[in-house]
Amino acid sequence: MKFVCISDVHIKLSGDLPANLFLKYLKSSQTKESDTVFLLGDIFDLLVGGHEEYIEKHQEIFDEIIRLISEGKRFYHFEGNHDFHFEKLISALLKRNDLPREKWVYLKKPLVLDVGGTATLFAHGDEIEIENLNYKIYKSFIRSSIIKILANYVVPFRIVDSIGQNASKNSRERNVKSYSSETNEYVRDKFRRSFKTAQKKYGVKDVICGHSHCLDNYREDGLYLNNGFFPATRTFTYYDGNNYHQVVIDQPID
Repeated sequence: MKFVCISDVHIKLSGDLPANLFLKYLKSSQTKESDTVFLLGDIFDLLVGGHEEYIEKHQEIFDEIIRLISEGKRFYHFEGNHDFHFEKLISALLKRNDLPREKWVYLKKPLVLDVGGTATLFAHGDEIEIENLNYKIYKSFIRSSIIKILANYVVPFRIVDSIGQNASKNSRERNVKSYSSETNEYVRDKFRRSFKTAQKKYGVKDVICGHSHCLDNYREDGLYLNNGFFPATRTFTYYDGNNYHQVVIDQPID
């Protein structure tokens, strides 16, 4: 098994820096060599519900994902706290392109897989975060069934987009001190403790996640990997079948 992982890209618009860097990730030699691609949440800065207007808004991104799936790759796509309740959108894209549902798996919860004989947890990262009660309450609300119904079937795209843009802005402002730098020792150390808690809770040795925006490669009776805030770190994870590599993208595509 060879795979690549990425999180916290926060694409706002087609053609912006995060979008161009993400496309370079999808077109990288490491992705080409992999059979599985993990998108660990917050790929988009705002994508809520299954509104097909998002397909046009991010056409180039979705076209590249569909191309890779058509070539045989499998995607595991996790909900983040900026992109959620969009399983209907994935189903629409797969149906349009006559592709099997199991090739683009939508996940609301962490996933445990055997990687080279080691139990490994894949997650966005907010599921394992400790010491953040206010966020857990907020997350419970936005991931609730009623919000899912409203976002998918009741509230039109333009209103969802407007509300979401405001919520996304507020989220960035709330977290600017906590999640703005890979050198933030408090957040880094908290997620290392979260890693140890997750090992016990999920019965795993290794943990790969995002959300903290803190780049990390931490080893203590297991491995904790986080690529940080991708537009800043330009880092993603590649597993070549034997070893992990944190790969840095030097420049965006032309």
